[in-house]
Amino acid sequence: MSKISIEVRIPGNAKSYEFQVDDRMKVVAAKKMIMSSITEFEGYDVFNGKEDVAVCSVELEGLIEDGESFHKVGITSGSRLVIV
Repeated sequence: MSKISIEVRIPGNAKSYEFQVDDRMKVVAAKKMIMSSITEFEGYDVFNGKEDVAVCSVELEGLIEDGESFHKVGITSGSRLVIV
């Protein structure tokens, strides 16, 4: 297990956020943690109550399945993700 730093972009509010996550963490768990942290930080629900958002990788040019771990799909420190 190791921590990786990722950049998360949210088109809905045109902002980017930095997070440190465990590289063995499942995408679904990271997504929930990231959404909760951003909502708390911004003071409102940036995601409009949506639970079925997708995580995309800029470097891999596609969606990342919820059941995958960051390590397994090749997400490393410095990777950029978009949550839509």
